[in-house]
Order: sequence, then structure tokens, then C-alpha cells
Amino acid sequence: MRRLQDPNHAGLKKVLEQLLSGNVDVTVREVARRHPELKNASAFTRNEERIALITAARQQQQHARSIAAGFVSPSGPPAAVKHVGVHQTPETQALQLKLRRMVAAHAALIRAVQLAGGIGALERFWKEYKEISDTVIELDAVPANAVVLEFSQPQPPESRENHV
Repeated sequence: MRRLQDPNHAGLKKVLEQLLSGNVDVTVREVARRHPELKNASAFTRNEERIALITAARQQQQHARSIAAGFVSPSGPPAAVKHVGVHQTPETQALQLKLRRMVAAHAALIRAVQLAGGIGALERFWKEYKEISDTVIELDAVPANAVVLEFSQPQPPESRENHV
């Protein structure tokens, strides 16, 4: 029996992560084009573990896209306010515009965190700006139902002098 290339699927997982973060359609052909070792689509379709990873990534992408489509529609207001009557006040229209902008900004922030290195990068960023967050909380500017995540503070590494 031949030795399996990319046995731990590290290359495949990296390619799938790139496709998801770039919002590129997850297809077996696209994965084969981008994979560092495996260039034939059949290398993925004939391996149960690989095709399962690709299928899971495809479902994750479809789920993310359906959520995004439900919040922001290019032709109209967000799905959450479509039930409102045709005649809308200027205040309602302004709120809808504000909501669309907030959703777009939130999606952009998530994308930026992905591109900057994921949660690890966010934790490093958060460490520098925690004081600002604490001030906002003290001013009671955070809604009562808001969930504020607390990141654990990394402990400084012990100095080499202790190990000598």
C-alpha cells in the first residue's frame, strides 16, 4: 500500500481556511488547484477524510453566506425589518441604513481578525485596549444584555536566570 501524502491533512486544512476567509467557493477543483502537494481532484474525492473536510467547509461557507444574505440584501432593507409597511418614515429609513452599516462594519471586523491571525491576534490587540473597554463599561455605555468576553492575561515567561 502506498504512503498517503498529507496524512494529517494540514495542507488541506490550510487551503480550506484560505478559501473560507477569502469567500472563494469551496470546490474540489479549487482545493486541488491550491493544495501544495495534491493536484488531482480524485485525490480528494476518493479519500473519505478529505472529502468530509471539504464537505464540512462547504457547509460552513453556505451557512455563513445564508446568515449574511439574511441580514443585508443589496436590493432592500435587512430581512428583520421587511415586514414593516411600504410607507416608512425618514427615521425608520435612517435606522435601517444605520443597521446595514453596523452589520457591514461587524462583518469587516470579523474578516480583519481572520486576516490578522485569528483569535490570537485579537487577544494581543485586546490586551492593549482593555483600559478603553473598562472605561466604557464604567460609563455604563454597554447595554445590560451585552456579553463582554474576558480574555485571560498571558503570564510572562520565567527568566532564564532561574533555570541556570
